[in-house]
Amino acid sequence: MCHYKGGNKIFIASAANAVMLCVYGITVGIAAQREEEDRMFLRQFHYVVALEHECHFGRAAKRCNVSQPTLSSGIKQLEEELGIPIILRHQKFQGFTAEGIRVVEWSKRLLADRAAMVEEVAIMRDTMHGRLRIGAMPMSSPMLPMVSSLFFSRHPLVQLDVQFLGFDQMIQGLKNFELDVGITYLDDQQPLDGYETMPLYEKSLSLLLPDNDWLPNMTTATWKDAAQLPLCLLSPSMHERQIMDEAFSQAGYTPRPQLESNSILQLAFHVMSGNIATVVPQHLSRTNNVVFHGTREILLKDPVVSQQIGLVWAKGTPIQPMAKATVLLMEEAASSGLLKENFSH
Repeated sequence: MCHYKGGNKIFIASAANAVMLCVYGITVGIAAQREEEDRMFLRQFHYVVALEHECHFGRAAKRCNVSQPTLSSGIKQLEEELGIPIILRHQKFQGFTAEGIRVVEWSKRLLADRAAMVEEVAIMRDTMHGRLRIGAMPMSSPMLPMVSSLFFSRHPLVQLDVQFLGFDQMIQGLKNFELDVGITYLDDQQPLDGYETMPLYEKSLSLLLPDNDWLPNMTTATWKDAAQLPLCLLSPSMHERQIMDEAFSQAGYTPRPQLESNSILQLAFHVMSGNIATVVPQHLSRTNNVVFHGTREILLKDPVVSQQIGLVWAKGTPIQPMAKATVLLMEEAASSGLLKENFSH
C-alpha cells in the first residue's frame, strides 16, 4: 500500500481505526451485557425465594420492589436458562415442581453465601455492617441486652433483629439462612445434629409473685405451691413451657393458667398488676438491673429445674460471618467472666 497517495493512507488508517473502535465497542457491549445478565441472575434467585415466602406472585413482586410481569418474566428466564420447570403454572400460584423446590433451596444458599462474602470482606476492613438476625427463646430475654451491647461496641454499623421463636421455627430459620444464630436450651430433647453449639450458662427457674401475702416469708417454693396459685405461663408450643409442664407433672399437678403468652416480659408485667404469678428464669430481676415493681422472686424446687442455655448456628466452612462474630464475642464474654458474673446461680 506504500504506493498509495498520502490521502489514501490517511483514509486506510481511519478505516482501520474505525474497525478497532467497532470491535472495542462490541467487546464492551458484550461485557456490559454479561454483567447485566449476572445481576439479572441474582435477581432471579431473589424472585424465587420471595415467591416461596409469599406463595403469591403479586406479593412476591412487591417484596422485591418490581412489577408482577417483571418477576414472572425473570423466573421464566431462569427456567429457560436451567432447562427445567420451576413453578406449577396455572392462573394462580400452585406451588413448585420437584426441581423447583431444589432451586429454591440452592437460591437461598447462594444468596446467603453472597451476603456472607460481603460481610467477610467488611470484617477484614473493620467495617462490618448489615443485620445480625437472632432467633431466641423467651427465657433468654435477660441476656439479649448484653449481646446487643457487646455487638454495638465492636460493630457499631450492625443492626440487630431479635425474634422470639419456638425451637422448630428457630431451626427452620437457621436452615433457610433466615437467622444467623439461635439462643436455646441445649438438651437431649432438642435435636441439634447438623448444627454447632456453644454453652453459655445454666439457669434455674423461679416463681415470680406479686408482693402480697402469697407464700409469706418463703425463699423457696415447690411446684406444688406454684400450681395452687393463679398462673400466667408461656404458650404451650414453647419448649420452656414443656419443661415447666414436666416439672408440674413430677409434682403431681397439671397447670391451668389463666393467661398464656410467648413473651416472658408480658407475663412479668401481668404479675406487676397483681393477683397472678408466673415462672421466670432465676434472677430475672437482678440481670441487667431490671426492676419489676411490686413483685418478688423465689426459687422453685422439688424438682429444681436447671437447664443449659447456649448459642446455636449452622455448620459450614467457612462459618457465616455474623455467626462467627457472635461466637467470638461470646467466647470473650465467657473468658472474661462476664457471663458468669451476670448469669450464674
